[in-house]
Amino acid sequence: MRYPAAMVGGREVWIVAGEPSGDTHAAHLLAALARYAPDISFRGYGGPRMRDAGMDVLHDLASDAIMGVFPVVAALPRIRRLFRRAVTELRERRPAALVLVDYPGFNIRLAARAHAMGIPVIYYISPQVWAWARWRTKKLARICDLMLVILPFEAEVYRDSGLETVFVGHPLMDHLRTVDHDTDLIARLRKDVPEGAPVVGLFPGSRRSVVASLAPVFADAARRLRAREGTRDARIVVACAQERFRPLIESHLHGLDATVLVGKPYEVMEAADLALTSSGTTTLEIAAHGTPFVLGYRVSPVMYALGRMLVSVPHIGLVNLVAERSLVPEHIGVRSFARQAADDLHRLWIDPEARQTQVAGLAEVRDKLESEGSYDRAAAAIAGRLG
Repeated sequence: MRYPAAMVGGREVWIVAGEPSGDTHAAHLLAALARYAPDISFRGYGGPRMRDAGMDVLHDLASDAIMGVFPVVAALPRIRRLFRRAVTELRERRPAALVLVDYPGFNIRLAARAHAMGIPVIYYISPQVWAWARWRTKKLARICDLMLVILPFEAEVYRDSGLETVFVGHPLMDHLRTVDHDTDLIARLRKDVPEGAPVVGLFPGSRRSVVASLAPVFADAARRLRAREGTRDARIVVACAQERFRPLIESHLHGLDATVLVGKPYEVMEAADLALTSSGTTTLEIAAHGTPFVLGYRVSPVMYALGRMLVSVPHIGLVNLVAERSLVPEHIGVRSFARQAADDLHRLWIDPEARQTQVAGLAEVRDKLESEGSYDRAAAAIAGRLG
């Protein structure tokens, strides 16, 4: 299909984001870009937040994000179809720029194809090449025109690559300032909790494959925690990313009398005294709320072996990377870590010194992430490239 000449080139910008966090940050970026250049139209792959912000979303890539070797292999035919569609549309529409938001498995390949077509490529929220493949900075330098990074140490990673890199600041605190917490819900979650007992939030992830892997372990950890002196009356609240994950989560909650809340993660973070979470942006969000927590993640034996060979950073949790120390306990492996997670949660509750040490460290992380105007700085950098 060919488009009218007025739609070729011009002021259309493509944005591609996967996963709920990418959808959130891309939506804020889109809104800021619209203020800097109101004549721009937006198109691409994203999620419901980007659609609400005014983008023509061709596919909801954020809601069906997948991770891990075997889930990705199973989804390869669908991923290839989406990729071919994106390449075809980019070739025919010739947007003024392609803005990529994280999601490296898809976006790095798309960057290479767009670059070959002569379309300016701007990457916002760098792939975590600093963790597992620093040599890929050279590849990114060949196929990208501008890298916008959000963590302080990332600019140094790209320093010798030749890729123009701008540190725009982490967008988390800017995003959280736009969120209205449901204070009535938070009060209900804390109502009638026995004196001396904690509210414990479980955050088993936003991808189906991750939820399927972590939900049984998190539920087991909650049961073990309730078997300990001092936490027997703990109230368990599960933050469910999507309604379609509810049956999967509830199937593992027998005997827990847990509350499952869909789409209310910040209320759970605010109400909770302790949390158990998967890795990713959620760890920074929990840190921003000042809630002591433990991180847990399960991987396949293949991914674990690859990680042992390739990962070049001392921690997997973003909070620990920002803190530059083991502030939050991490449990990463193939087998269940329910007992170890319960041990750590129990210690954080009954040991005031351990709890206060982590709370103080989370406040330091929050201060490091405070970077008001990050979306505007990113939008200004992109608008500057559009002319």
